[in-house]
Amino acid sequence: MAYSALFSDPTATFQTVVALIGVAAVTICVRRIWFHPLSRFPGPRVWAASRIPYVASLLRGTLNSEMLRLHEEYGPVVRLAPNELSFATEEAWRDIYMHRKGHQEAKKDTTWYMAPEDMPPNIVTTPDIQVRARMRRLLSTSFNVQSLLDQAPVLERYANIVIDRLSAIQKSNALREKATVVNMLDWTNFYTMDVIGDLAMGESFHCLDQSSYHPWVQTLHMFFKGMIIAAAVRFFPGGWFVLQALIPKRIREQQKQHTEFTNTKIRQRVELKTNRPDFLSPFLREMKTSPDKMSLGEIQSTFGVILVAGSETTATTLVGCLYRLASNPTIQERLWSELDQSFTTNDSITVESTKSLEYLDAVLNESLRLCYAVSGGLPRIVPDKGDTYAGHFVPGGTSISIRPHVLLHSEKYFHDAWVFDPERWLPIEQRPEKYANDNLAASQPFSVGSTGCIGKPLAWAEMRIMVAKLLWHFKLSMTKEKPFKWEDLKMMMVVEKGPLWLALEKRDR
Repeated sequence: MAYSALFSDPTATFQTVVALIGVAAVTICVRRIWFHPLSRFPGPRVWAASRIPYVASLLRGTLNSEMLRLHEEYGPVVRLAPNELSFATEEAWRDIYMHRKGHQEAKKDTTWYMAPEDMPPNIVTTPDIQVRARMRRLLSTSFNVQSLLDQAPVLERYANIVIDRLSAIQKSNALREKATVVNMLDWTNFYTMDVIGDLAMGESFHCLDQSSYHPWVQTLHMFFKGMIIAAAVRFFPGGWFVLQALIPKRIREQQKQHTEFTNTKIRQRVELKTNRPDFLSPFLREMKTSPDKMSLGEIQSTFGVILVAGSETTATTLVGCLYRLASNPTIQERLWSELDQSFTTNDSITVESTKSLEYLDAVLNESLRLCYAVSGGLPRIVPDKGDTYAGHFVPGGTSISIRPHVLLHSEKYFHDAWVFDPERWLPIEQRPEKYANDNLAASQPFSVGSTGCIGKPLAWAEMRIMVAKLLWHFKLSMTKEKPFKWEDLKMMMVVEKGPLWLALEKRDR
């Protein structure tokens, strides 16, 4: 009778349901905090109880600063969520991401790694070790030493266009102002997008030709944010379906157009009979002779992600590097000295000739350390039987990752860790004694192991030639009217860059 009365009274029914949900929630939180297999790892209890604090920090773009605070309070291994651990130790690079004899590989966390909608897994998103290995074998010839030599004129051509455009702007302004203020975020984006478009699709986005963003490039920021939001909602049951229902039709159409444009351009390049110096030529030659194959969908998905990752990360590092140089005149002067001793003309600054510049490499290494492009970590899932990482046994199924932002600002690994000083990267005989104990292996901006960035040599070549040419031609200075501070940028899984307004002054040599 009481049972029937309960459900005949809507108010009583509602109160009962709320009470039951409350009891269930409290029970789950208690279990997660005190009785979960990860309970022995330190961390804030509210984060251990629910994914909500982690996701809130992620979407606010404050996850890096939160991670720094948590690791300072709780130590090198922190429990970030009911089923996630964060590591901030140098050995974690090897243990989590590299092959260890007698250990299973920790696979990619599929919460984060998903191909664009309706596309097959690609070299970045696939959690399948064999599929990834097959794709890397086929792509390896596109990123080897010979291919980079073939692609070098492409990089040099676009770098020269940047210099020509900036020189023209500076010259037109020279009668009015000694220095010309330019948004270098735009020019680094134009450069990296045109390079990667040329190499991955067979034609550039013509950003440099038109001194403006191609519509595809304009949607890139929304594409990244969409990826992060999609990953965030997958932490919650039914979240993905709710998100799909809530996304406005206009946004869904933009995402569809973004993917369709990419797929069309890549298909056209695959069908083009040419040996032009790009990623596709060596890849397609390899496909003809190798027993390994990739479907058209896999090719489109893979080169689509190369377009995004290969441009965005390099542009981010270049923005960080130019900011650091403009903020440190003494370092800029030392780089000028190396460049002036090495080159007499702009044309002598090439991909090959910039490979031997020790101080330029030191500047870039320090920029990669303090302006890390993918600062949110690279999540992996512990194999079913569990394994040991950085001296800690972790149960199977746990999400684990390294926190580069925390590691790279740690005094344990870098003396004066927050100070930009390229000298810590010089050969040991030239390195100041105060940096003698720096553990440079803690900085792995391209990751390590079988999932390390296949485009690392290309990224280095792009950065070297762009910075060398810019600094050979111009003096860079910060502007008081339009301030910029790297530490103020929001960071989700990648850095959300803002305009970098620099004063460019033509150098007199």
